[in-house]
Amino acid sequence: MRTIFSIKDSRAVFLGVMAVGLFLFVSCSSAGTPPAAAVPAPPAAETAPAAEPAAPQQDVLPEDPYQRGLALILRGKYDDARISFEAVLAQNQADKNALYQRGGCLLKLNRVDDAWADFEKIVAMDPESDLGNVGKAQVFIKKGDYPLASKEIEAALAKKPDSAEAHFNKGILQGYQKRTEDAVASFKKCLDISPAHAYAHYQIGLAYNQLKRKDLAVVHFQKFLGLAPLAPEAPQVRNLLNFLRR
Repeated sequence: MRTIFSIKDSRAVFLGVMAVGLFLFVSCSSAGTPPAAAVPAPPAAETAPAAEPAAPQQDVLPEDPYQRGLALILRGKYDDARISFEAVLAQNQADKNALYQRGGCLLKLNRVDDAWADFEKIVAMDPESDLGNVGKAQVFIKKGDYPLASKEIEAALAKKPDSAEAHFNKGILQGYQKRTEDAVASFKKCLDISPAHAYAHYQIGLAYNQLKRKDLAVVHFQKFLGLAPLAPEAPQVRNLLNFLRR
């Protein structure tokens, strides 16, 4: 699925940038304990640091299969991440977080029916969990059925008002609906709950760029690079940061 707020929206110089996926499923609130590199820190003042982090020199993955899966997602290696989550599920088929993450990976791999099955399993196992509804909302967004996506997101928020994933995907949906200001508000809510949600920083950065708030765009792109320096979007974001600082 394409990115909601495309890097190429702001200037013609970025017309060659390829679109990327909308959601990479890592959050501190609904996906279990975050990987070591993504431990939440107190939010910094919204002023741009001097320079973005340097490109990483090595790729070290956690030994724990769940944390490994999260780390692989942040590298854009969805099939490898799927395999890691399946190792978790082999030990505990009722692990809702692993099911949710695997479903997200399957969706990124365009295995929509398999992803839907994982999200339905969550609903069947725990009707009070927000994760099944959020996952189903992602499927509906991918299919372009925004009313049903909205219904699932609101159901998730009714169960868990502080669901970072629900607020994040609400922002994604609002982006598709060209409600950029509303999307910013949703991404902010996500980040209030889960400050280390890398792709919330990425999406709000793109949204701020679209709104010509380049100061805030720079802040959030910086944070994205700090949390996900090996993400497939990272080289594009570094190029955009260089452009925004001119």
